[in-house]
Formats: sequence, structure tokens, C-alpha cells
Amino acid sequence: MASADKATARHPAPPALPAGLRTAILPRDDLLDEVLLQALRFDGADLSSRRARLVDIEGCHLRAVSLAGGTLDKLTMVDSVLDHCDIANLTLSHSSLTRVEVEGCRATGLTISGALLRNVRFHGCTAEMSAFRFATLAKVEFTDCRLRGADFISADLTSAVFRRCDLTGAELSQAKARGSVFVDCTWDDVRGVSSLAGATVVHGSPLDAHAFMVGLAGSLGILLGYPEDFVDDA
Repeated sequence: MASADKATARHPAPPALPAGLRTAILPRDDLLDEVLLQALRFDGADLSSRRARLVDIEGCHLRAVSLAGGTLDKLTMVDSVLDHCDIANLTLSHSSLTRVEVEGCRATGLTISGALLRNVRFHGCTAEMSAFRFATLAKVEFTDCRLRGADFISADLTSAVFRRCDLTGAELSQAKARGSVFVDCTWDDVRGVSSLAGATVVHGSPLDAHAFMVGLAGSLGILLGYPEDFVDDA
């Protein structure tokens, strides 16, 4: 119970959006090399398939914006909100996100491997087959997210919280998870569960608890048998 209380107290710090955001205008406020986008409101913009490096986004609100299929190298995003955006198959390399809210986004195939995420919250996102391998997740929270097949190989999850997330088929091998918290998540076919040493796992459902036990046993090479198969005939 104490671990759950600590998880409640360590929600990510929210974005500090500036007052009086001005409306972004394309192509002036497009994603270009070495651009600074500051205190802007993007509403329904199509920024898909962009290729840019050294992009700084500060204090911006993006609503229903498509960033799908883009590749942004060395993106820095601070105090910003992604609200029901399409970030499917977006690749962020050598990037950092600080105090960012990702709300209701389509994030299938999102790749942010090796990135630094600090005080970031994903809520109600579809992030199947997303990749966070080798990323550092410092005070990052996933709530009600679909993370089927997500890749967390060698990720630092030491202060991450997962609440009611579908982790079916996710890969957690070699993740650093001491201090992380998983609350009422789905564990079917999760790989690398043995890497969660030091994590807190909370289940309100016996079925989810059983799925976690099966995943843990599989990671340790333990076969779970059925009593009827081992009846003592003596």
C-alpha cells in the first residue's frame, strides 16, 4: 500500500503553457531545420512526413495535428501539449521531452528510442508497436494506454508509472525498473518480466494477477502445470 501511495504522489509535473498563444500559420511556422516554435497554437495542421533536425518546441498546444510518418532529429519539446494528434510512425531521435502532455493521441509505431523524457504523461493513447528502447523515462506516466507490442528493451523505467495499460506482447527485457509502478495492467504474452526486479505491481483483478504470474514464470524458464496432469495414482 505504501508503494501505491508513493505512486499517487509522484504524478508528472504538468506543462506550463504561456497565456495568449498565437495561432500558428503555415508555412511560416512549419517544422524546419533549426527552427524555434514558441507560444503557438496549432489546430488541425498537417505536419506529417516532415524531416527536420534541431527543432525546438516551447510552450505550444497542438490539437488534432498530424505528425505521422515524420523524422525529427534532436527535437527538444518543453511545456507543450499534444491533444488528440496523429503521431503514428513518428521517429524522434536524440530528442528530449520535458513537461509534455500527450492526450488521446494515435501513436502506433511511435519511435523515441534513446530519448530523455522528463515529467511526461501519456493518457488514453493508442501506442501499439511503439519503441522506447534505451530511453530514459523520468517521472513518466502512462494511463489507459494501449501498449501492445511496445518495445522497452534496456529502457530506464525507474520512476515510471503504468496505470490500466494494455501491455500485451510488450518487450521489457533488460529494462531498469526498480521503483517503477504498474497498476491494473494487462500482462498477456509480455516478455522480459524478470527484468522488473524492484518494481511494484498492483492488481485488482485475479485474472491480471494470473497473467503476470504466467509471464514471470515464462521469463524464468518455469513451466506451470495443471493439477490434473500430475495426479498421484499411488
